[in-house]
Amino acid sequence: MNILGTHRSVTQRLRLTADRQLGAGDFFWHTWRTARDRDRPVLFHPDTTSPDWDEGEMTGTSLNDIRIAAIRYAHWYRTHGVRPSTHVGVFTRDGLYGLIHHIAITALGAVAVHCNPHMAIGTAAEYFRRTRTTVLVGDTDLLAGCAESWSLPEAAPDRPLLTKDIARLDETAPLPPAPLTGFPYRHRPDDLVMISHSSGTTGRPKAPVFTHASFFNGKRERLWTFPSLRSDRMLTALPHSHSAGISYLSMALMLGIPTLLLDAADGASAARAVNRFHPTFVLGFPLTLAEIDPSLITPEAARHIHTWNGMGDASHERHIRPLTALGSRRDGGKELAGSAYVDGLGSSEMGMVLFKQVFTPQSAGFGRLIGRPVKAVQDAAVLDERGLPLPDGEAGLLGVRTPSITPGYWDDPALGKESLRGGYFLTGDVVRRESDGLWYHLDRTPDVIRAADGPVYSLPLEEVVLLTTGALDAAVVAVDDPGAPGAQQPAAVVLFGGDSGAAPGHGGASPQELLDRCNDALAGHGLAPLSALVIAADRGGLPVGPTGKVLKRQLREAHQDLLGRPAEAGTAHRGQRLPSA
Repeated sequence: MNILGTHRSVTQRLRLTADRQLGAGDFFWHTWRTARDRDRPVLFHPDTTSPDWDEGEMTGTSLNDIRIAAIRYAHWYRTHGVRPSTHVGVFTRDGLYGLIHHIAITALGAVAVHCNPHMAIGTAAEYFRRTRTTVLVGDTDLLAGCAESWSLPEAAPDRPLLTKDIARLDETAPLPPAPLTGFPYRHRPDDLVMISHSSGTTGRPKAPVFTHASFFNGKRERLWTFPSLRSDRMLTALPHSHSAGISYLSMALMLGIPTLLLDAADGASAARAVNRFHPTFVLGFPLTLAEIDPSLITPEAARHIHTWNGMGDASHERHIRPLTALGSRRDGGKELAGSAYVDGLGSSEMGMVLFKQVFTPQSAGFGRLIGRPVKAVQDAAVLDERGLPLPDGEAGLLGVRTPSITPGYWDDPALGKESLRGGYFLTGDVVRRESDGLWYHLDRTPDVIRAADGPVYSLPLEEVVLLTTGALDAAVVAVDDPGAPGAQQPAAVVLFGGDSGAAPGHGGASPQELLDRCNDALAGHGLAPLSALVIAADRGGLPVGPTGKVLKRQLREAHQDLLGRPAEAGTAHRGQRLPSA
């Protein structure tokens, strides 16, 4: 627990902790009233579209700067008809704009509808339409793309949408001539404050809703445990349109942590940001952290790092170990070489990370270990299809009880009820709990491979494939089993960091050699063998969604008949060799 030597004093954090009105819809205004350093720069936001964004002076934004901008934006919104419960869309690549607009929208009692700027434009336009967004601010090209989609009769919104370029709004929005009445809005616990879509890896992105109380659940206790010493600096490469991005930025503001918002979520940009900002802890979704090349981080920058935070999907050992070799951490009053990797499993519907496991250079147990439930989880269980608890050691559906769960989905209220089983909310994950109380993540329910002799879970296989091949990324997916109609077999798609199809670091190993090595390693772990291995030529061969999750649905469609046709270049089948040249 952090008590002394923090950016916010004990008294200030006690005031926030004891404030029962404090919630997700008004966290900023309570923070501003509590803080005594309102002019200190706290958020740093480089323009990553500039080639030299990590050079020169990096000016910051203070709480007072955010307050003035939020009041200007709120005044513009109110003069354009935004009232409590109005749905206001935010569609921008600029993370700082997105955050301040979120603060302004919720301060009016309205609902912020966030959309990832990397979402396919037609999908984004449909998302804003079905969430009944009436005002939309965003980047010029993104707004134009939505307008083009809405011009189609079948895609037209039910009511006219007011759109405004977000940069132009910032340039022209004036301060109100008098204080805004009823501002900031006084929220009730169940007031809707945000809609932030799911990753959409299994189809159309869902639209979970977040309330004033539920989305703040778990944050109050973290006012005392989140890294917030005066030496701490945070780098977040999370998508700032995502609920996780908003959540961690709210923690940064409440605790006064100097934070760099990185709009570019690729590993190379993250490494540049580490070198420029010297953060002590770095946040990102697993793919961003996996793409970071530790050799690109300077020794001076590396020595400051004590923690990496991955969240959403759990991370692989192949990606964790290179990062924990950097930096140092304190444990029991001792300075130890190497940093920690806090691996968190969560989902949009849960509103926060549900399971947490800390890995260090000394860690030995990986194998999809996700640790134990966090304190905000009241109960977690491994369930069968009927919702009955399963004994330790058996794989089943993950059910949780926690007040942070979304109250439902905006466009599909029945879906939330369908996710309940025996009083538990089903997260869509397949897990296993061992007798020592540790949990393991085995799969997402749509990705389980239905083999002829029983289910095969893809994530433990991916762990072995990544370690064996040294690939940057990999996915194990179901393909049709020609020998058993209606059944499936596992096949791996791997992507290496180079541009060629050969495997760097493996002496140009062929797909067949890699497949054989993987199957030998899988056998050693008592896991099912792969039926095939495909080397993706580029990221298009192993596609990811806007949050960096592999689109396994697309891979299943692309490789469904893989075993029913001769192995092509870059592909190997088990038991089927390519003819020699």
